[in-house]
Amino acid sequence: MIQINVGEILKKKGKSKSWLCDQMDISLYNLNKAIRSGKKSISYKYLERICKNIELFI
Repeated sequence: MIQINVGEILKKKGKSKSWLCDQMDISLYNLNKAIRSGKKSISYKYLERICKNIELFI
């Protein structure tokens, strides 16, 4: 299993979830739903867009 703590990475980069939502053109609700703790799956579309915008290469 791969775990990415998006909130922690954003904090280290001085960015917010709202900033990431703007970059991804999604709502904060959908972002939180995609990255919430305990979620068993995330779509590749969201995973790719999150990683690209926070400059995380896996």
